[in-house]
Parts: sequence; structure tokens; C-alpha cells
Amino acid sequence: MNSKSFGVFTEILQYIIKYFKYIIIFAACLILLSGICIVQSNEVAIVLRFGKIAGSTPERQIKKSGIHFTLPFFIDEVIKIPVFTIHERDIVTHYKSQSALYNDIERSGFLLTGDNNIVLLLANIKYQISDPVQYYFSSNEIDNKIDGIVSSQITRIIANMDIDFILTSGIMRLSSSILNETQNVINNLNLGITITNVELTDVSPPVEALLWFEAVRNAVVDKQTNIQMAHERAYVLLHTAESMARETVQRAVSSQNERISGANREMADFYGLYTQYTLNPQVIINTTFRQRVAAVLAKTGGNILVPDGASAPVIVLP
Repeated sequence: MNSKSFGVFTEILQYIIKYFKYIIIFAACLILLSGICIVQSNEVAIVLRFGKIAGSTPERQIKKSGIHFTLPFFIDEVIKIPVFTIHERDIVTHYKSQSALYNDIERSGFLLTGDNNIVLLLANIKYQISDPVQYYFSSNEIDNKIDGIVSSQITRIIANMDIDFILTSGIMRLSSSILNETQNVINNLNLGITITNVELTDVSPPVEALLWFEAVRNAVVDKQTNIQMAHERAYVLLHTAESMARETVQRAVSSQNERISGANREMADFYGLYTQYTLNPQVIINTTFRQRVAAVLAKTGGNILVPDGASAPVIVLP
């Protein structure tokens, strides 16, 4: 190497040494900045330090929304988990959009009910992450795990229900049972999620039997409608009968009171007349006789009919 080439090499080396410290400072700043973590409002974060979760308590392990500072990227790894997001998944294990062939029934998705009928079911599951730490350790193939758990619970629950109940009034109870039983299994497996809703978007018999099941369903609806109408009619008739009974009782009581009052008046008149009779019997007899005859004549219009061969009666008018 000649003196000229050596001089050039020396200059380059001096230039590199001069600015090397700036390169080191810049790299150190990048490394430090890599430890800044921004967690969004719908997330929390957990920090893996050399592959293990940092923090001795659950409160220290979970980083809430905001800006956090961690160790450089080659030491700490930040895992963000959307805990406030509602996740949704369709369970299609027991549903086929088209009729399955009978020779392919094992892969048809049919469910067997408690009364030995078959039904197809499409469910929509909504869930939320409730424990970020548990969810992180079980999040591998979490969708397949949810599918398996929900499908197994659907199969078990429907096996204890009748087809008529499932297709009519039992939808809400079936949905509630699936949610509760699925959540129990998820809790036992520590998956860190909470099922918020189970919606049965389609529950129907196979296409081959759909017409007959519709007829049965319509018959059940008609039966319930007729029973409801009968209850309403019975209520109206009963209410009317009770009203008539009350009116009859009221009229009877009023008539009773009137008759008792009349009887009391007649008894008072009788005792008053009897008192006068004990004092002067003949006067009372004549007076009473005259009153009675006058009343009779008033009713006959003043005419007296005497039968043939009978002598005219002697009537003394007042």
C-alpha cells in the first residue's frame, strides 16, 4: 500500500471514528423508544419478559389503556388484547344449507332430539375476553375450541328436548341453556372468555320432513290460539254470569226488604185495629165491612151481578 492510499484509508477511519459516537447514541435512542407502548381504549396489554409474563399480581400483569414504558424489544414483548371488543362467531357444525343425502347422514350435521326426531341448527355466538392472561395462554385455535364446546353442549341439550318444544316455545330456553352450559365448560377450561349472547338464527327440520313439521307447528299454534280464545270466552261468560248473579241478589234483597216493610205496616195496622176492636167491637166491624164493600164496588165499576133465581142482597153503603 503506497503512502497516498494509506492516507485516504486513514482519513476514512478518522471520519468513521468521529461520527461513530453519534451512531451509538442514535441506536441507543431507538432501543429506548422501542420500550414505549400505547394501549388503545378498547385494549389491555400484557408484557412478556424473556417469554414470561411480567408482574407478580394480576393488577401488575395487565396494562390498561394509555402510554406505558417497558424494557427494550429484545427483552420485553407487548401483547395487546382487545378485551372490550365483542367477538362473533357462527356455529355451523349442525347446519346444512341444503338437504343432505341419507347415505351421507354421518356428515350431515343432524341433531337427534329426545323424542328421536332430527333437526338442523345454526347458532351465532358473541363473546368477550374477560381474563387477558388466561386468554393469552389459551388463544391458540380459540375459534376451534369454542366451536367444539358449543357443538357438544348443543348436542347434549337437544338430546333431552322434544322436537315440538324446540320448534315452538322452547327456543329461548334452548338458547339460555346453551349459553349457561357452554360458559360452565369455558370456566373449567380457563379460556378467559365470557359468552355474552347465544342466538339461534335457524332451527329447522331437514328439507325432506319440512312440510310435515310445518303442519305440526301450525297445528300447535292453532291449538294454542283456540285455547286462548276459549279462556277469553270463559272469562267473558264468567264475568257476565257474576254480574247477573249480583243483580239478581240485589233485586231479591230489595224485594225482601219491600215485603218485610209491607208486612210490618200491615201488622202495625192490624194491631192498631185490634186495639180499637177491643174497645168497641161493633163499630170496628161495621166500619171494616163498609170499607171492604166499597173497595169491592170500586173494582166492579159500581155494578153487582146476581145469579138467576137469587134474591138481591141487602147492601148497606157508608
